[in-house]
Amino acid sequence: MKTISIALLGLLPLFLQAGDEPGFVPLFNGKDLEGWDSKPAAWEVRDGEIWCTGESVERNWLIWRGGQPADFTLRLEFRWDKGNSGVQVRSDDLGEWQVFGYQIEIARREVMGLWHHSLIDRDHPKREARFLMSTAGERAYIAEDGTRVNTQLEDTEKIQAHYNENEWNTMEIIASGDVLIQKINGIHFATLIDNDSVMSRKKGFIAFQDHGKGCTVAFRNIRLKSSSP
Repeated sequence: MKTISIALLGLLPLFLQAGDEPGFVPLFNGKDLEGWDSKPAAWEVRDGEIWCTGESVERNWLIWRGGQPADFTLRLEFRWDKGNSGVQVRSDDLGEWQVFGYQIEIARREVMGLWHHSLIDRDHPKREARFLMSTAGERAYIAEDGTRVNTQLEDTEKIQAHYNENEWNTMEIIASGDVLIQKINGIHFATLIDNDSVMSRKKGFIAFQDHGKGCTVAFRNIRLKSSSP
């Protein structure tokens, strides 16, 4: 009986999440990387949290294998201590733990709010428009021909001040049609509207980035609500 009680206590956070957030399902069981695909020795679970080990010299991604969501809300907590990381959504799997597509930057405060296109080639004709698509306080609009217009809606530094380095932060990503929104600690950081007829993605993988060379970043309380049919 005691063993059963301990097991139920371990699952309590997941039950509370489901009750507090109807429609959301956990993507991480808090114990191991079941359902996730990672480069060997690059990621591990510590005390109910997913940590980048910092052992990989090369850039790699931890990829969720539970599906390729289209329209959804993704909520999680993250902590950045060192290096460079990010959260991928609606992205393509290139194999060997490499991911191509939309990324929310996780790094030092002054670069937060970035919508970035990971692994776009240096000589790609649309690199200038897509490599660095926004910063905090901006709305980036990409037209069908791939041209981008950015509109400043709030002061960048004022928005970035809501993010805390070396502490746990919340993140919410909302994907609906051509619109992608990122919120950190409940604050709307940046919006991307992507109508590019070739490059935009309507569904794809969720993944976390380890940029290599000692990156120190962690994730926990990862849950997803799909609004796709």
